Amino acid sequence: MRRYQGFIADSDRWQRFELREGDVVISTPSKCGTTWMQTIVGMLLRDRVELGAPMSTVSPWLDMLIRPEEEVFELLDRQTERRFIKTHTPLDGLPRRDDVTYLCGARHPLDVAMSDRDHHDNMDRPRTVALRTAAVGDYDWAAGSSEPPPEDIGDFLRWFVDNDNPSTGAGPDGVADFCRQVRASWDARDAPNVHLFHYADLWDDLDGEMRLVAAALGVPVDEARWPDFVAAATLTSMRGRAARIAPDAHLGIWRSPEQFFRVGGRRAWADHLTAEEVAHFEQRVADLAGDAAGWALAGRRGAPAA
Repeated sequence: MRRYQGFIADSDRWQRFELREGDVVISTPSKCGTTWMQTIVGMLLRDRVELGAPMSTVSPWLDMLIRPEEEVFELLDRQTERRFIKTHTPLDGLPRRDDVTYLCGARHPLDVAMSDRDHHDNMDRPRTVALRTAAVGDYDWAAGSSEPPPEDIGDFLRWFVDNDNPSTGAGPDGVADFCRQVRASWDARDAPNVHLFHYADLWDDLDGEMRLVAAALGVPVDEARWPDFVAAATLTSMRGRAARIAPDAHLGIWRSPEQFFRVGGRRAWADHLTAEEVAHFEQRVADLAGDAAGWALAGRRGAPAA
């Protein structure tokens, strides 16, 4: 297992965590619909629209360092129903078991970049640093951090396309990092317990994609109640329940939990790049992601035929 480590996450926790038969691991790069997938999976596994508790107290990001390891492990150990666990660690950093279901996600990387800017603008960084320090100690900023990205949005997107920052299990911090993560999912796609999903497919056909999630989990669809489940998984509905659904909102790390669900969908990154820069981006994804590039950019409609 490869180790992914940085300020906010350390995949080494997975080495000490005991998975159970029937567990569900949701592994996606950041800003690729992780919370969306948690919402869908939680409703399907619990057979109800409301989970009755903040999402992160039911389905924690296991390797996030703002809570002590013992607290997160105990939270999951107490659960008697099928557990579903969030991570941004790629599959090559996770323990693999045949009796565990792995749901892996992706999103157009420039949509990810735009959403990541919003994400960091909305985060209460002093609160996050304080929680991290209390949980695991001080972070060595000099040893572990790269140069901060540019402020200008066009410069930021160009930086995102071309930097080669190492993966920390909390990004992506750029196209290279993104492609490393999605390749790990793509390369495992033929395993019967690994299922790939894409943000664009969820956005375009939420009903159909949720049925595929149900099938991956082995959960029957109750047609009479199904429209309520689909309605509860829309961006508008999740925004209305942001205080309970936004990740770790109960710990006060967001300036506005509602802003976590501010936009969604496809972002206007093309307004900030020239046609030549977009072509360069697409070539870089093709070079770095290989045969996973079509799926990484466009989901099912971009994936090569089987």
